[in-house]
Amino acid sequence: MKNNKYYQKCITFGRAAEGLRADFQKQLIEMQHDVGFEYVRFHGIFHDDMAVYKEVDGKPQLWFGYIDKLFDFLLENDLKPLLELGFVPTELATVPNTVFWWKANGCPPNDYDKWQYLVKGTVQHFVERYGLDEVKEWYFEVWNEPNLGSFWRGTQEQYFKLYEVSVHAVKSVCNDFRVGGPSTSGADFRENLGYLKAFINFCEGKNLPVDFFSAHPYPTYWPLDTDGNEQMGYMGKDICAEFITFLKDIVDNSAYHDAEIHLTEWNSSPSPRDFIHDTPFEAPFILYNITQNFGKIDSLGYWAFTDIFEENGPGEYEFHGGFGLFTNNGIKKPSYWAYYFLSKLGDEVIEITDNYIITKQGNNYQIIVWNYCYYTDEFAGGDRNKLTLTNRDDVFEKEVEHISLSLNLKGQYELMEYKLDESTSALHNWLKIGAPQYPTREEIMLLKEQSKPIATKSRVLNFNIDLTLQAHEVRMYLLSEV
Repeated sequence: MKNNKYYQKCITFGRAAEGLRADFQKQLIEMQHDVGFEYVRFHGIFHDDMAVYKEVDGKPQLWFGYIDKLFDFLLENDLKPLLELGFVPTELATVPNTVFWWKANGCPPNDYDKWQYLVKGTVQHFVERYGLDEVKEWYFEVWNEPNLGSFWRGTQEQYFKLYEVSVHAVKSVCNDFRVGGPSTSGADFRENLGYLKAFINFCEGKNLPVDFFSAHPYPTYWPLDTDGNEQMGYMGKDICAEFITFLKDIVDNSAYHDAEIHLTEWNSSPSPRDFIHDTPFEAPFILYNITQNFGKIDSLGYWAFTDIFEENGPGEYEFHGGFGLFTNNGIKKPSYWAYYFLSKLGDEVIEITDNYIITKQGNNYQIIVWNYCYYTDEFAGGDRNKLTLTNRDDVFEKEVEHISLSLNLKGQYELMEYKLDESTSALHNWLKIGAPQYPTREEIMLLKEQSKPIATKSRVLNFNIDLTLQAHEVRMYLLSEV
C-alpha cells in the first residue's frame, strides 16, 4: 500500500492573531524543520484583532496589513492555508461575543451582501499578492462547527445560506478555487452526520459546489469541557475509525462522491484544559489512530500544534492540559515526537497492526512500535476525580505489550533506534523538579534537553527485536542500507 502521508497534510493553531507572535513563529519554524506539514488551519481571520473590516458611513472598507504579515510568514515556511472563513467582525455581528476569551462573534452576519464583499475582497487580495496559481492550491472552509450554539448563534438554514453566499463569493474570483464545509463537531457524531446529510441535500438542491467535506472527530460524548474537570465521557478506542466509516459512506453515496474529506480538527478531547493532552498517552493515541485509518481520508489535522492558544485565555501552568505539541515555552510533549516519528516513514507501507507499522523507502526500512494503553472504565465513563495537575497516571490501564519482529535484510545496515518512555516525558520531568508554575530559563532549557527520545546507533546484518513495552512506550527504528 502506498503511504499518502495524510497525517502531514494539515496542522492547526488557535487563531490568526496568535500567528503574529515571535514565540509562536519560533515554534512553527522548528516544527516545519522537524516534521514538515503542507497546510495549516486556524480560526479568526476576520476577527477584530486582525483589523480586516470596518465601515465608514455604512460602507465596508477592507485592510490586509496583518493578514499579509501572517500569510507571508506561513508561505515562507512552506505552509499553505486551509482557510477557515470566520468569525464575523463586530460591525457585522448579529450576536456579539459568543465564544472564547478573545470574544469571537459566532453568529450570522447582519448583512449577507457585506459578508460577500468581505469574502470576495479578501480572496481577490490573495490573488493580487500571491498569484492565481498559488491560491488555486489553497482550501477555503466555510465557518467552524455551525452545529454548536457557541460557534453559530443561528439556525441550520442560516448556515446553509452563509455557505451559499460564501461559495459564490470565492468562486466568483476563480471557479477553480476549492471551497467546502460544513466543519461540524464530532461529539455525538451520528447526530452530527445528520447535519452533514442535510447540508449535502441543501447543496444538491441548489446545485452548489462542494469541493471537500470537513468535520471534527473528537472522541468524547460532550463537545466542550471548559476547565478539564467536568464530566466528559469517551466513545471508545476505535471511534475515530467508526466516524470516518460513517462519514465516507455518506459522501460516497452522494452527488459529491469525488469530493475530498478533510478532518480539520482532531485530538483526544476538545477541551483546552484536559490534563491528558500533556501525558505520554498522547503519542500512542496519535500513532494508533493514524495508522488505523491509512488511505481513507485526505487529512487529519491535529488540534493544535502549540499551547500558545487562548480560547480560554493563557494557560496558568506550563503543563495545563493544552492541545499543543509544544508547551507555551516551546518544550516538546510526547505528541510532538509521535509526529516526528511519522514524518520519517517511507512511501511504501509493508505492514500495519494495532502495535506497529513497517514502511519502506527504496532499500531502507522504517518501523514504529508502541503500547497504546487505554483509559480505565471508570475514567472513560466520565469520572475524572483521579486526574489532577500532579497525578495523571492513574486513569490508564497499565499493561505491558510484548512485540517480536524480524526483517530479512540483505547486506549491512545502519540502525538508528529512538526510545520514548516516561523518562523522556516532558510532563514527568517537570513534575520531578516540583511542577513550577513559572519555570526559570535554566529549567526550561533542562526540560527541553531531558524530553527528547533516547537515541542509539549501530551497524546490523539482521533486524530482530523481542520487546516488552511499558504503558505508552514508543520506539522507532530506522534501517539505512550501508
